[in-house]
Amino acid sequence: MGSSPSTISQDVNTLIPNSSNQENVQFPRNSDDVLRTFSTLRHVLPSELVLEILEFAQYWLHARVYREGINTYDERNWHDRTPYLTSGPVAEGRVEEIRIKIWSHDQGWSDYREDHGTYRNSWTWFELGIEGFQGREVNTEHVDLRLATNVHAQRQTAVHEIVYRRQDNSRLIEALRTGDHLSIIPLSRYPGWRNTVDKASIEVYTSPIF
Repeated sequence: MGSSPSTISQDVNTLIPNSSNQENVQFPRNSDDVLRTFSTLRHVLPSELVLEILEFAQYWLHARVYREGINTYDERNWHDRTPYLTSGPVAEGRVEEIRIKIWSHDQGWSDYREDHGTYRNSWTWFELGIEGFQGREVNTEHVDLRLATNVHAQRQTAVHEIVYRRQDNSRLIEALRTGDHLSIIPLSRYPGWRNTVDKASIEVYTSPIF
């Protein structure tokens, strides 16, 4: 059976800021870097061992999309299912890991005081959208598409991090193919409920050799 994605939520104010403003170069930069490294190591080591080394080092291609801008979604957006953010096409190769981050909160109040500060009866949440390459129908029957739920009646922005890993037998990763797109879909149900998104990112890690 596939495992569920790991999810982390915490207040933004508790995050430690990045002290470095310098842009770091991400390696490998492209498939050629991976193939060149594989070829070099293969001169002195068996191919099977080289693959294990690259896997252990997580020497993967990295694609990231990011959006910052406050958008609010209420029940009028329920049927539209308008994405807040959509990834580029999944690169050719094997998907190793997917990381999704969402900064969000709900309207900050409700009549159900006993549920405040919990996830009970919270009617603002996020689902994952998958668009198959060239209209391919993606089988999501066994994929949990719910990404995260906002804390009930909390106006303070929180960050949700959702991680899918191939090594965890992720159903989502098994369903993806080259050229597919992923999207973050904010949802809200019932009058008075509002899902406010501050920013979000989608990261996809792929291996061109396996």
